[in-house]
Amino acid sequence: MIRKLGVGLVVAAYAALLYTSLAAPAYAKAHPQLGAATLAEYAGPWPVALACSLSMMGMMLALIPIRRGERWAIWTSLATLMILLGTRMVSDPRCLVVLDPHQHGCHTFMIAVFLGVTGLLLARFSRRKPLTSERRL
Repeated sequence: MIRKLGVGLVVAAYAALLYTSLAAPAYAKAHPQLGAATLAEYAGPWPVALACSLSMMGMMLALIPIRRGERWAIWTSLATLMILLGTRMVSDPRCLVVLDPHQHGCHTFMIAVFLGVTGLLLARFSRRKPLTSERRL
């Protein structure tokens, strides 16, 4: 039960990351005052494609090996989230003000990373059902 909740949170986190990546070009068109250089970092074809592919990879990890309880997939997914978090924190100055609710920052991104890490912790520390060969022993 707890593993299912953890997998659901991980899938929701990667879905939010996928949404923010796909919405970046529309956001760039709606807010031209932010500057072309800043918006090109997030709304360009390469950053959108890379973030979308990492998000889809994370969803597939959550739905197949993490759901089965394979620890390597949990560590791989955690490494993916940490790489995305580190890259975003270094390259986006808006993420540094995320704790201030009165300033606009990358709140959706940070919430997605928090959900993902929480889901991975739940999936990691849930009880694993024994396999059929282990039950016979």
